[in-house]
Amino acid sequence: MTTAAPPYVLELRQRFTPLQNRYDLVGIDSAGQETVLAYAEQKRFALKEKVTFWTGDDRSQVAFTLAARNMFEIAGTYDVAAADGTVLATIAKDVMSSLTRSTYTVDVGGRRIVGKERSAVQALLRRAVEMFSDFPWFLPIHFDFTDEQTVVLTIERQMKLKDVYRIAVTEGSLDWRVAAALAVTVDAFMNR
Repeated sequence: MTTAAPPYVLELRQRFTPLQNRYDLVGIDSAGQETVLAYAEQKRFALKEKVTFWTGDDRSQVAFTLAARNMFEIAGTYDVAAADGTVLATIAKDVMSSLTRSTYTVDVGGRRIVGKERSAVQALLRRAVEMFSDFPWFLPIHFDFTDEQTVVLTIERQMKLKDVYRIAVTEGSLDWRVAAALAVTVDAFMNR
């Protein structure tokens, strides 16, 4: 999957445990065949966010990491790095735009991609619900990431008991590890 050319589809499947989130990353080919690409366990309540995706349960080989640059920051900035430490992309939350709907900017080797919640109305309703209640938002949250006017990537939360994100890379040469890191970002770091 590391050399797959767009379009391609991934699914990020989350499993809840008392002390951590577990993510399984699955590649889906055009025939619907699934291949497990990596998995990660994210510790809850960590001072500095870092998620390491491993190629197997034995944790012998890192596939990629997603790590916060600083411990405390209003606008979170995260680096997606390959197993050898090479930075593949930098993801930053756009605080001002996120007041109405969550927005992220992604720098992939000088290429700028912007991701926003698809529905502005739903984003505002979600904020109102979260402000006045402790109930989590139950409706799907979808994101579109664009390179100028072209949709490069979509992330769609599926209506299931466990969080499942369908990631469709539609254009360009976006690395699957960056696409997966974006799905983790919109899930884990949105404080839902």
